[in-house]
Amino acid sequence: MRFRPPVASAIDQSVTTVTSRTDRLLDEALVLGQQAVGPALQILLIIGVSLLLLRLLRSAVRTTASRVLERADTPPRELATKANTLAHVIESGGRLVIMTVAGMMVLSKLGVNIAPLLASAGIAGIAIGLGAQSLIKDVIGGFFILLENQYGVGDVIQVGAVSGVVEQLSLRRTGLRALDGSFIVVPNGDIRTVTNMTKDWSRAVIDVAVPYDADLDRVLALLHEMVDGLGQDPVIGDAVIGPGEITGVEALESSHISVRVLVKTRPMEQWRVQRELRRRIRAAFHEAGIGAPYPRSVTLIRSADGEGLDRVSSR
Repeated sequence: MRFRPPVASAIDQSVTTVTSRTDRLLDEALVLGQQAVGPALQILLIIGVSLLLLRLLRSAVRTTASRVLERADTPPRELATKANTLAHVIESGGRLVIMTVAGMMVLSKLGVNIAPLLASAGIAGIAIGLGAQSLIKDVIGGFFILLENQYGVGDVIQVGAVSGVVEQLSLRRTGLRALDGSFIVVPNGDIRTVTNMTKDWSRAVIDVAVPYDADLDRVLALLHEMVDGLGQDPVIGDAVIGPGEITGVEALESSHISVRVLVKTRPMEQWRVQRELRRRIRAAFHEAGIGAPYPRSVTLIRSADGEGLDRVSSR
């Protein structure tokens, strides 16, 4: 039997132990690597798909918003502003959803229990919704105002008892400049009925007061002559987009007959056309000897015994 020194035996034992531990560590590292590589690749895939979805969302939203809002008579600057606002809202909401879902999936791949997070998110969403009902209502109202192109900056609108030119339009509010210069802020969530006076086209409406003793047929002939050919008029022809119309007698008032004149105009031009036509009607009536109507009264004076009329005065 061959004798081995104690030192050599100890060395062999140490080498064996180190080799065994090294093999075990390598096996464990291989297992951990296999376990880590799978989730890591999945996480990278989730991130990549999320970035791709965000890019596709931005492109699709901006293209769709531009097509929905496209109008032949909408100024390019206003169209760009509305499209950017709508795109920003939809894109922000879509980005929040995509990033939230992607974050939850990444945490799940990392072994985090996301059930408590989902429960907490639900409770937080309910609390925020209850506390910000007015804000959410305003934002939703503004979103549909922009999406449906109900009105835009530069339009003249009436909301309830207030009216003016739209100077500011955002998702939360509408800013109006009244005739006296005051600035009125209307939350979009409070708008139920809106009157747009300059949508696509407008109409000049003039009610002409004619005295009862005037020749009505002559008055109608004068008005027809005045509105014929307004499209070629050098002063207001650029504002008129349709032939004038005399609807006839609209009302029989106590002191005069009301005759209505209608002229279709470009947006924001109806007031200029009305002022010019009123001036011309006044000049034409003066030249034709047609006076202005005024209230008249008749006084009947009876005798003391009540029989017959002593005097009749009219003024």
